[in-house]
Amino acid sequence: MELTLKMKVREKTKWKIQALRDAMDSFRQAVNDWIDVAWKHKITDRTLHSLAYKKLREKYPNLYSNSLQDAMNWAIQIVKTELKVNPDVKPKFDSFMISFKNVDFKFENDGFVIPLNGKRVYVPVYVPKKYYKWLVNGKFGRLYFKEEDGEIYAYLTVKVEDKPAYEPKLWFGVDLGVQNLVVVADNKGREVLRFDGETVNHYKELLEKERARRQRRQMKYLNNRKFRLGSKHRNFSKYINHIIAKEIVRKAKEYQACIVLEKLRGVKRRSAKMPKWVRKLLHRWSYHDLIQKIKYKAKLEGVPVIEVSPRNTSKTCSECGYVYKRFKNQRLFHCPNCGLIIDRDLNASTNIARKGMKEFNKRAFLPALKGEASSPQRR
Repeated sequence: MELTLKMKVREKTKWKIQALRDAMDSFRQAVNDWIDVAWKHKITDRTLHSLAYKKLREKYPNLYSNSLQDAMNWAIQIVKTELKVNPDVKPKFDSFMISFKNVDFKFENDGFVIPLNGKRVYVPVYVPKKYYKWLVNGKFGRLYFKEEDGEIYAYLTVKVEDKPAYEPKLWFGVDLGVQNLVVVADNKGREVLRFDGETVNHYKELLEKERARRQRRQMKYLNNRKFRLGSKHRNFSKYINHIIAKEIVRKAKEYQACIVLEKLRGVKRRSAKMPKWVRKLLHRWSYHDLIQKIKYKAKLEGVPVIEVSPRNTSKTCSECGYVYKRFKNQRLFHCPNCGLIIDRDLNASTNIARKGMKEFNKRAFLPALKGEASSPQRR
């Protein structure tokens, strides 16, 4: 599994930061120069190297040779994509960044030793404690330095070994919603976790009102990066999703459970028929980001994960299995067949867990019939 570790660069020595900024600026210009050559000759492979490398090597003497070749690789990918999407407009590379191969840098003393201006330079970074286990045992990939909102960050790709998934004893169904962001229940109908969505939706609503107020009054001075609301909106969602995913995976590992997630493909298409206020609530939260965080955290801990279709999980009685097709948006599910009254999200998460258990057992059984190694995690 490949992870990307983000670390903020410590501005201890001004000349080092300036040298790094100069290198990033040269890298951006070099990518655009490679794009000019590739676009002119319509070349999207490494034959581009023989056309312009010597000329660009003389133009950017302060740029490390491998970084100049990385700039070429970036240009090839950009041109290849643009020729398919919009072949009439030449693309432009605007990112203020630079990349290094794993053989070009070294991590030591909470910093990176990288080639800048023809010599090796130590650039210190802030390293979160949770990163050390991967920095010590992981296999390094590429290192990127990128400027965001006036700050420089180091992005390091690390390959770590996946933990073998255990054989589950329980199944945790994860139901995503609006009133409750997440409700987790096991296949026996017991509630495991519940995350109320009222607080986070209220905070998001306040941010939306503030953005509308600024647009209405044309408060242009607040468009400065320091006052932008977009990053607050995005960072808040990521932080809450991180907490939720971490707790779900921790509980699943504690009880040796398999996490059963909903396949949310096509949600936007189905929500087009819903009222405006429902669509607004659904699009207020980044459910896809939450699912991805649950998946990668579970993979790191060896927790098995399976996805199932959420079809009729809210309309099916978890007690008798009756499908109540006329059930709408009530908070309580009242089964007309057996008389069960239960919270709709708890009912749905229980059905998801049981659906996942059946799917998991079916996948574990089928490879054995074909003479393959039995592995429920295979796709």
